[in-house]
Amino acid sequence: MCAPEHLPALALSGVAYCLPDKIVDAHAWAARCGQSARRAAALLDSGTRCFHDAAGKSPADLATHAVRTLLAATRVTPDSIDALIYTHTIQSSIIAPPAGTAHLIQSATGLDGALAFSVAQQNCVSPFAAIRTLRALMAQNSAIVRAIVVCADLIGPGCDHLRAIQNLALHSDGACALLLERGGTCNRIESLYLYTDGRFFRAMDDDIQPVLDDRYYWSAFTTMRAALRQAGIHADQITCVLPHHVNLPGWRRLMAMLGIAQSRLFTHNFARIGHVFGADPFINFQDSEEKVVGERSLLFSSGLAGCFGAMVVRH
Repeated sequence: MCAPEHLPALALSGVAYCLPDKIVDAHAWAARCGQSARRAAALLDSGTRCFHDAAGKSPADLATHAVRTLLAATRVTPDSIDALIYTHTIQSSIIAPPAGTAHLIQSATGLDGALAFSVAQQNCVSPFAAIRTLRALMAQNSAIVRAIVVCADLIGPGCDHLRAIQNLALHSDGACALLLERGGTCNRIESLYLYTDGRFFRAMDDDIQPVLDDRYYWSAFTTMRAALRQAGIHADQITCVLPHHVNLPGWRRLMAMLGIAQSRLFTHNFARIGHVFGADPFINFQDSEEKVVGERSLLFSSGLAGCFGAMVVRH
């Protein structure tokens, strides 16, 4: 991996996402999975009201829709895309070999000239890992100027009980596509920091649940603080924090640890869409209020297996 000073300037030039039309609220989920009304209420207390249900669509369908929407919104032609990177969290979000999901999306969206591959095993932090991989690739190949990173995941039929992350969130089906351009100055990525906590090499505890403790908060805090230091800025220079949609009360604690005003935490999508795996911070980036030139946003996500990622974007 190249040293940060040798990596090309990279801009997040566009974001588009796809959420299925069907919406299921927390109480309906609890009823159909045999869970108590008390658990549904606990999910609501954590900021989760509902989730989007793909109802038979595939991750590739959702990803293809997101990429097509991105191309249309940015008025970028498919033949100008030099690379396509597909990311996901769960293994069922890819087609079994020898077929390839990245190549299926490539074919369906007309990105025939793009180098297409997949990045995984960083779970909900995989889009951040894909951006880091892309920057390193660009540093070695000046012909790669414009790329798309797309993430997609869904909970399959019969697995509804797996939607809940303890009482902290409900997984929502969806996809998100990012347009990244070399040398861009608008929405420029000033820093990108990844961290893996080795405690979680098995991903979960013996009860098949993630561990949320003080060390988790410390890992999340230090990851975001490292991204701020890498960008050469202080916490009070962040005007908007774009979180993953897990544990809203915990985010209040993290904002206090960072020393950033609670009003700068973008919370609009917690209740509205649920936790869309690795897409959350980027959906929030798209949906946040009009961005002021020169101001900065801090994007963050964490995932099973102790993965953490944070990124500073200057508008």
